[in-house]
Amino acid sequence: MKRLIFAAVIALGIAGISPAQETPFGSDVRIGPRDIIDIKVVQDDKLNTHATVSDDGQITMPLIGKVDVSGLSQRQAEARIKSILESRFMTHADVSVQIAEFGNKPISVVGAVTHPGSIGATNNMTLIQAITQAGGLVAGYGKTLYVLRTGPNGLSEQIAIDIEELMVSGNPDVNLPLAPNDVINIPMEVPMTVYVFGEVTHPGPVQLKRSQNPTLLQAIAAAGGPTDRASKMATIKRISNGKSQNIRANYRKLAEGTDPDVPLQDGDTIYVRESIL
Repeated sequence: MKRLIFAAVIALGIAGISPAQETPFGSDVRIGPRDIIDIKVVQDDKLNTHATVSDDGQITMPLIGKVDVSGLSQRQAEARIKSILESRFMTHADVSVQIAEFGNKPISVVGAVTHPGSIGATNNMTLIQAITQAGGLVAGYGKTLYVLRTGPNGLSEQIAIDIEELMVSGNPDVNLPLAPNDVINIPMEVPMTVYVFGEVTHPGPVQLKRSQNPTLLQAIAAAGGPTDRASKMATIKRISNGKSQNIRANYRKLAEGTDPDVPLQDGDTIYVRESIL
């Protein structure tokens, strides 16, 4: 199983976060304008409220009226509402407050998705849910995506996630729970271009994914494969540091596994010879 790669994006150090760690919606998250919060009062469900925090930081509850909750944590908001209820209307009140959506702290999804931009950060949102809400991945995405966030120590963190592990293998260990203000960056992969000529079905430039460590056999296959007139030999012409180099390979032996496949570099030119027989 592939591992998560944790790397801090500042020079002060490296900080890692375990996927199983409860990081996103801790009790110290503060309520702000345009957040949507759910309030439940055990003793009287008529007081239960689903409210949007106004720009001046207030919500409106049945019986109580306006309550200022801006800048409070969920636990502090519970204590404030409990105090008001017990001082005015009831002997004992059990109150729970949960932020359902962070309207003022959106999650941003940028890069290789259908609809890049900001999405509402809902409680318990995961990485796959955020990508889905952004319209899903588009063609040309790279091997790795990055979640950027501010850690508990106040330092910026970058968490690298293998996209195949997440989207293809469905590994739950890499489906991170997200936090308000997280940024998900899904870079587009810059393709490698090689040129395949000679006895192949579709001669010309071929684009390959760098992350797949392209080889001679992959390039010939991408060019439609060898023709009936092709010999077993191919030549790779490579320019490196201004010097020309020719690499000869028996691609039939590569296909049989007799010889190791030849890794390619950007700009390589491959020529598949014609058989003299």
